[in-house]
Amino acid sequence: MRNNVFSLLTALICTIAISCTTSNSTSSLQQKLSDYVDDKDATIGIAVIVDGKDTVAVNGNRPFPMLSVYKLPIVLAYGDYIKASDKLIPDQITLTHEDLKPDTYSPMRDRYAGQDSITVDISEIIAYALQQSDNNASDIILKLMGGVNTANNTVKRLGADNIHIVSTEAEMHESPELCYLNSSTPIAMARMIDRFDYEFDDRFSRYIKQLMETCDTGKNRLAASLSGKDTAIGHKTGTGFTLPDGRLMAVNDAGYVHLLNGHRYSIAVFIENSGYDMDQTEKLIADISAIVYAQLQNDSNT
Repeated sequence: MRNNVFSLLTALICTIAISCTTSNSTSSLQQKLSDYVDDKDATIGIAVIVDGKDTVAVNGNRPFPMLSVYKLPIVLAYGDYIKASDKLIPDQITLTHEDLKPDTYSPMRDRYAGQDSITVDISEIIAYALQQSDNNASDIILKLMGGVNTANNTVKRLGADNIHIVSTEAEMHESPELCYLNSSTPIAMARMIDRFDYEFDDRFSRYIKQLMETCDTGKNRLAASLSGKDTAIGHKTGTGFTLPDGRLMAVNDAGYVHLLNGHRYSIAVFIENSGYDMDQTEKLIADISAIVYAQLQNDSNT
């Protein structure tokens, strides 16, 4: 597996200076997105990077809790860790009950329930983390690379200063306030995804893209408005808990979209403190996705 990994984060150093353009197209999209979020009973952050150069954002530099979106930078940091390591990295790992905690969302644990120990491919663990947002799988990946400090330091050392990985899923389960500290700005997340999508085409990155493009979560979010369109979408979702006042802590989706005409864009939508129910909040993301797609599809046809 280590022969298939890539060094995504190293390239992030070169992305910090991406600028926002003032073309008619991006100005129009900026206005439409600003108008859409203006009267919503939620804090909404959006970043869109078109063809790797034009950036449109609303609350783009505001930090938002990533929730399970943070599993994507964790996996990418793990890839960098493997490539940089001088140790022999196994393709499989044996898991015990300690690794498959009961009081958390974990389809992997449910699949292997009743077994004292299991030996699984690390690629399977990555698939559970990205496709089904498995919390145990995410913590296992962090453990394999030495913990959250290694993941966070890798991100910081290589230029992604506005993505913060500070706690495990197990720690967030014990102390929910930690969810707010695993944060990213919309622009930082869109930049990371844009670079990953455009720059890397080795076997490992193609595997990650395949997982993102067959994601089992968030079908009513970014992907909803693209159903039936001539597009390819890869994405990672994140979902928070209900606050004591009934509001939703956060609902997120971030990914990339390829249009049939060859144009592409990355997009991150973070919604915090939503006063709507889950269906309505997911529809906000779907609506934003539809606005972006319609604008860019129209631009490409003119």
